[in-house]
Amino acid sequence: MLDTVKNYPYLEYKSNKLHIYNKMVDSILEKNKTPIFVYLEERFRSNALELEKDLKKNLPNLFISYAIKANFLGRILHNAKQLGLGIEVMSLFELKLAHEAGISNKDIIFNGPAKTKEELEYAINNEIEYLNIDSMNELVLIEKIAKMKGIVQPITIRIHPLLDEKTEKKMLIKKNSKLGIDYSRGIKLFEYAKKSVNLNPVGVHTHIGTNLTSHEFYEELLVFLNKYIEDLEKKQGIVIKTLNLGGGLASKSTLDESGFQITKLGKQISSLIDNIEDKMIILEPGRYLIEDSFIAITKVLRTKKSWGRKWAFTDIGANTLIPMRYTHYKVIPERYKGKGQYTNVGGPLCLPVDVLTDESVDFEIDEEDLLVVLNCGAYTISMSEQFGYPRPAVFALNQEKKMELIKPADDIEKMVKESFWGNT
Repeated sequence: MLDTVKNYPYLEYKSNKLHIYNKMVDSILEKNKTPIFVYLEERFRSNALELEKDLKKNLPNLFISYAIKANFLGRILHNAKQLGLGIEVMSLFELKLAHEAGISNKDIIFNGPAKTKEELEYAINNEIEYLNIDSMNELVLIEKIAKMKGIVQPITIRIHPLLDEKTEKKMLIKKNSKLGIDYSRGIKLFEYAKKSVNLNPVGVHTHIGTNLTSHEFYEELLVFLNKYIEDLEKKQGIVIKTLNLGGGLASKSTLDESGFQITKLGKQISSLIDNIEDKMIILEPGRYLIEDSFIAITKVLRTKKSWGRKWAFTDIGANTLIPMRYTHYKVIPERYKGKGQYTNVGGPLCLPVDVLTDESVDFEIDEEDLLVVLNCGAYTISMSEQFGYPRPAVFALNQEKKMELIKPADDIEKMVKESFWGNT
């Protein structure tokens, strides 16, 4: 049978039929038309609980905050609140989504390189607990707002660490990126904040990678951060209370496949950061929690052979399965019919990048077959767009293993009317 499913404990083939949490895919689909997304609520819950359990073995002062940009659906945010997670946001829109989900202001982290005055005033008026700073001009603006309110505003400064050039080249966010500030200039921001009567610099924040699976990377990063914090505390007299390591962890299934151990990461942080008992350690996972908590169910519309290749075209495409550099969708059959010709799987769009998986699959595929796309929870719903086709409905397979509609599909007739808005 397919090796693909071995790192997904909720998947199993029985009599060559794919079961998800012991339910057959065609029963999950019920009477709904493909394509659909399905949010596996229990997987999100288990990902969060296992992450917290494994890290708290070595990090008693831990705060895990779900990165809302990975997937903003309200059902996920409610689940995050139930699990005691915080929410990391980057805009007023996401701030208000967090509030709508009932997330406490003390559990919200506000990131972003270009927060508007309106956003900062909203955040400060609502006493958002964690405000991450990305530039000197932003720091000055926050100081002005805090002065007008007559308060002392706690802030965290996002820096780009000094890493080996080989490590730097592998990172998504490089030292010349728009995000974060170089570590030496960061010192100047800390110095400015320390002198201000309206600012209180309490933390260091960094985030430079995605789909991370390397303990070696974390060791290098933590050694640098420990020295950086030591300099701030001993040379500048700034007491660092929080260390925010950002997000970037690969999905749970990817980490299991790579051999990366969350418990070992906790040990690394605990052993490499001095006075760990005096610091809150913050993580902002998005992909880790949500990527393998989603599947898509799609139908094969057409097959063809060309230039020695077989293609299978599905009814879900790159307008929702966003073809990002660090995304690795996997395609498996709803019914395994044995090995077949190697086949490339693509969507219905007139775009060459509309390919569901970079690797050909070697199971038999015919028209009208159902396929299941794995690892499609991160940056799909959030970045989806209308490009030739409506966006699919999203269902939740709840903890009772029942299907609930949590986001309807785009309405074609409404889309047509809106495209002619203002025309007479």
